[in-house]
Amino acid sequence: MNRDLKKRIAYEVLIILGVLVLLCYITRLWPLLFLVIPFILITALRLLFMLVKKAKGPAPVIPLPVPPRPDTEQDVVRVAFGILQRRITEQVTSRYPAARWVWGVPDVIERFAGDLPLTIVLNRAGGFSKAAVQVHNLQFCGLLYETAIPDIPEETPPESDDDMERMDYSALAFEWADANLLALNTCCNEALAGGETALLIPAHELPHPDSWPDICAELMRNGFTGADVQEDGIMVTLPK
Repeated sequence: MNRDLKKRIAYEVLIILGVLVLLCYITRLWPLLFLVIPFILITALRLLFMLVKKAKGPAPVIPLPVPPRPDTEQDVVRVAFGILQRRITEQVTSRYPAARWVWGVPDVIERFAGDLPLTIVLNRAGGFSKAAVQVHNLQFCGLLYETAIPDIPEETPPESDDDMERMDYSALAFEWADANLLALNTCCNEALAGGETALLIPAHELPHPDSWPDICAELMRNGFTGADVQEDGIMVTLPK
């Protein structure tokens, strides 16, 4: 028997008992009246109890919070890689405020995720041409700077200072061209679309000026028809 049915029966019983009280009062059946009054009180209390219980109602159901979506491995690597680049920039500029750097290896994110060796190519970094990036478990651990002048065995000294300088900057030119060739090709295509026949690579995007002749030779080895050193950079001749 549900609660609504019990309440309806209690109402009907209360009405019947009220009618009996009225009849007893009219007919002067006082003994019967004293017997009916306790039943009226019990029924009224029972009805009041059901009304109060219904008013309270069931306890509210509080929904559980939705758990946050777990990060995927790619999300973790992407966030860690962004932090890595900021840390490298902070450490390089804190030591050499005018320095700039680019990645010196391809597939950087994949190598970073696999804890493989990473290097950066430096420009205006006090004579340093590149640095090894120390990473462990997706965390930046520091930089190991490498000078632009390699160690020369004592038994094979260079014939002159000019030959030593040329050999040193050829390695830097190769690394710079390898890191910037894709972006340079994009700029050349845009210049060709605008009807230009030459493109100037400004000095602030290049390493030490002594390396510019080697960079010109490296660019011509990579398909450019001409590359000449200018006072404010390198002028590249665009193919027709």
